Amino acid sequence: MVEIQKANMMQIAEHCGVSLKTVSRVLNHPEQVSPKTRDAVRKSMEQCGFQVNLLAKGLKQNRTNIIIVFLDKHNGDYMNLWRSEMLKYLFRYSSGIGLKIIVSPSDSHGFLEDETDGFYLLSSGIADGAILLEHMAKDQRIEYLKRTGTPYVVLGQPEEQDIPAVSLDNFDVGLKGGGYLKEKGFKKICYLTNDANFYSTKLRVGGFLKAVPEGRVVYGVKDAKTAYERTRELLQEGAADSIFTNGDNRFLGIYRAAAECGYRIPQDLGVLSADDLAVNEEAYPSLSSLGQDFEGLAENCITLLQSLLQKKQCHEALIREQIFLPSTIKERESTRSTGAAGTE
Repeated sequence: MVEIQKANMMQIAEHCGVSLKTVSRVLNHPEQVSPKTRDAVRKSMEQCGFQVNLLAKGLKQNRTNIIIVFLDKHNGDYMNLWRSEMLKYLFRYSSGIGLKIIVSPSDSHGFLEDETDGFYLLSSGIADGAILLEHMAKDQRIEYLKRTGTPYVVLGQPEEQDIPAVSLDNFDVGLKGGGYLKEKGFKKICYLTNDANFYSTKLRVGGFLKAVPEGRVVYGVKDAKTAYERTRELLQEGAADSIFTNGDNRFLGIYRAAAECGYRIPQDLGVLSADDLAVNEEAYPSLSSLGQDFEGLAENCITLLQSLLQKKQCHEALIREQIFLPSTIKERESTRSTGAAGTE
């Protein structure tokens, strides 16, 4: 039970015309209440100025319903377009079931030495569990979470089988991306991707080369700048009539290199991104991509973490489940009408 006096809960119930039991459910088990009733009770609480003492609630229930999402400094930055989109859906789904999210910068290899790292919130009991946004190789945080029995989920595809994870099927991403460009009639298909040591990169490259055995893979493309440099080199060599790239803003570098080299998109160069972001629709030409179910990723991630939290509370063995979702092609202008295939 949350730390609110019973009389105050009765006032809230009277104010919005529901039972005292319903108010209690909204506070403690919001997923058991309809969205309409839940919103009415919360609005009444706001109007009456009532606040919930989360720490007191945590002491009584052994749960605070707070989850920390950790952002590792990837390619020099904590945020990018994909992470921003993913966080939006995590916030939306978690708030709908009464969970609160704290976002914290984190270091997969130096979190214990950093007092600003959110792992202090886990060790102090303020948060129940964690989501690690993207899988990092040899992540020391995972060893800490395993050692302390803290429920967590990785939003990424780990090589290890004992890490609870939710992700796109990265082999499927490479397979579908390469296969789509080949079906469109492109002959010189190049894949610009991250460093070879990432497990997700190995999977995507494996899928790509299965679909396009003659395809060319260019590693080390981590941002728009390197995408521009590698694309310019490929076009000057006459080595590419289509480019498949990992997402975020890399396409900006590809578009710029194409313009400078006199290549028209898509007539002379097809471009396909691995991430389906809102900006893809606004690009000119609009950017074809692998459609990702952000809502499904968020729902599966939170649901899996909730299951682990409940098992811990009931002193049950934690099952390290892994869920991998397929992607779909979303064709837009950047591959729609190609000189390669000569079709619409």
